Amino acid sequence: MKGFLVVKICTFFFLMLLVSRADGTTTNIWAQSTESEFDKGVTQNVSIHSTGEIRLSPKTEAVTGIKSAFVWSMASDLQNQVFVGTGDPGTVYCIKNGSEAVELFKSPELYVQSVICDKHGNLYAGTSPRGVIYKINNKGEAVVFCSLPAAYIWDMAVDNDSNLFAATGNEGILFKISPDGIPAVFFDSPETNLLDILLDQYNNVYAGTEPNGLVYKITSSGEAQVLYDANEGEIHSLVMDSSGNIYAGTASGVQVQVPAAPATQIVAQAGVVTPFSKEERAWDLNLPEELPMAQPATMMQQRPPSRETGVPPKTTGIPMAPNYVYKITKEGLAHKIFEVGQAFILGISLDTQDNLYVVTGNKPGVYKICKDETSSSVVDVEEVQALCCLNTGNNELYVGTGNVGKVYKILPSFVKEGTFISNVLDTTTISDWGCIYWQVTQPEGTNVTLATRSGNCENPDYTWNRWSVPYQSPGEKITSAPARFIQFKANLQTINTDTTPAINMVSLSYLPKNQPPKIVNFTIEKEPSSASQKPPEVKTDGKAETKPQTPAIQKPHHQVAQKNVQWDTEDPNNDALQLIIYFKGEDEKAWKVIDKNTQKKGSYAWDTLRLPDGKYQVKLVASDEPDNPPETALSAENTIQPIVIDNSRPIIKSMNTAMGADGRYVISGTIKDEYSNIIKVQYTIDGHEWTSAYPVDGVFDSREESFRITTKHLTPGDYTLIVNAFDSEGNIGVEKVMFESK
Repeated sequence: MKGFLVVKICTFFFLMLLVSRADGTTTNIWAQSTESEFDKGVTQNVSIHSTGEIRLSPKTEAVTGIKSAFVWSMASDLQNQVFVGTGDPGTVYCIKNGSEAVELFKSPELYVQSVICDKHGNLYAGTSPRGVIYKINNKGEAVVFCSLPAAYIWDMAVDNDSNLFAATGNEGILFKISPDGIPAVFFDSPETNLLDILLDQYNNVYAGTEPNGLVYKITSSGEAQVLYDANEGEIHSLVMDSSGNIYAGTASGVQVQVPAAPATQIVAQAGVVTPFSKEERAWDLNLPEELPMAQPATMMQQRPPSRETGVPPKTTGIPMAPNYVYKITKEGLAHKIFEVGQAFILGISLDTQDNLYVVTGNKPGVYKICKDETSSSVVDVEEVQALCCLNTGNNELYVGTGNVGKVYKILPSFVKEGTFISNVLDTTTISDWGCIYWQVTQPEGTNVTLATRSGNCENPDYTWNRWSVPYQSPGEKITSAPARFIQFKANLQTINTDTTPAINMVSLSYLPKNQPPKIVNFTIEKEPSSASQKPPEVKTDGKAETKPQTPAIQKPHHQVAQKNVQWDTEDPNNDALQLIIYFKGEDEKAWKVIDKNTQKKGSYAWDTLRLPDGKYQVKLVASDEPDNPPETALSAENTIQPIVIDNSRPIIKSMNTAMGADGRYVISGTIKDEYSNIIKVQYTIDGHEWTSAYPVDGVFDSREESFRITTKHLTPGDYTLIVNAFDSEGNIGVEKVMFESK
């Protein structure tokens, strides 16, 4: 009931925060409630569930006494005594009292790749790289059981009649070995390796393969069929639950491999069981000291290519795609129930309640998949590879590792205390903190507290504030100092190791310190900028065609008098902005409003036609007041240097006409404009075509220019000459002169 009330209270506060945010405040909420979000944090003695819960981890104990580099395999007998096969050197250990590994048998081989117990208490150890199987009785006495012409004995299983099955490579052969050690080829597959096998109650054999990722079902009579063909290239692990469902773990990619030694080739006719003489393949356990041993090879190497012609070797490197656990029903229907990225699924095991445990390599991990197909991490593994796992009848999980050979025992009870530290939140600027909330399931005898710390560098270091005093209940005010970065730490405790609290959600609120808006660009143009014009039309031949634009001097003056005001603003807090554009004359004091806007980027057509001529200043003020109280609102402004507004025509004066040579006339004059440069002069005689005239100094570059027009030969008569003068603001001055040609 206590946990239920906490959840209800937290939900209420969380909803209140969301309502506050909906009203338009700038308070932000940072919440974590999913597996992917919690996976970004650091765990210590806690597990993250696929449903988005943080729980205490199972209690883990290290088994002492392992002296090998790799723990390859595990098996247990009917008394739940656990045996371990290791590599370099190839040794079999027996775990005494669940805590100490005692050497049971040290073979002359490099690796004990697989171990299995029969119902009589005998232990079989399959080795590499020479394919020798040893039999160790319940008194600890070891003999060579048989020697197979295979480099790898990947896995073994015992049927109801005490026949031993051995899955091998690199020829992909399944051997059936009689109780007296006589081997025979039971199934010669087209695959390179049979990696894992299991037997059902009817003595059907199931085998996982490489390189084509197949699951075979081989009946007791030796008839084989493909039960499932996975997209991945390697089925590395198989188990079967009490309902007959098969679970297959994939391990596509390059993994730790044992060195291979040349193996005697088997010549067998299809469909014919080929026996081998025990005397031909076995030798005494007392091997001579001078017996040559296989030399260790580099552990990371590519497997030999498939026997199948034309099949390329497997690509080296870490897995670029995820690996999966498939659940295959008795009807042969398969679906994925678990996914892990950049890791190999190297071992799977079932407990007495049909919960599935998975261990991975490359990115080491131990995971639990419940019957409802939800999953969680179990414990953290420090070693590079988690190679194998085994559940005993009392639901103790043993995990073997590689690249440091260790065995861990994971108990069905929980640790008493664990910690979760979140990833770091970057609020982008100095922020004030609000309250911290969490939702928990908290059985009697358990407790959850949270703490926070903050700092101004991305990676927490000595400059960060220390962890706050733990918050005891949701809704407490965060006491960490204002800063840019923050993270939280959750502490879970229990006094009853059979129960654990669970965190479902953590959230905290923060208010970034208000920063002023930024004016990125503020300009005024006479015409719409090229950016606002339509793009060039594209012809069907792919060539761009640009339509000619009308020159400013040919546009109506009211069009030219419109100034295109453009702006581009931004706000570091992502606040809404109020933008106001002002203007005033150069000799004025009061600013007048041109336009108000809320668009952070835009333009405005300012009509200056009715303004008196003169120089004007234009100012943009951007304020974040819409999202902030007046006392904390900030603004930025930018003023454009005085611009000229000129709506008056240039004045043409001092027009003078003089008779020239050859019936030509020379007309001269002066043009003056108060604010704008003269840019062009044209004339027409009696309304004929317009002709350009040039300034006396050769260049139009000032507000006052002198011009001279020399006409062509004119016949006697009366003439009217009209002169147009254009300034840079599109104003046109007009004057005429009448004269008589004699």
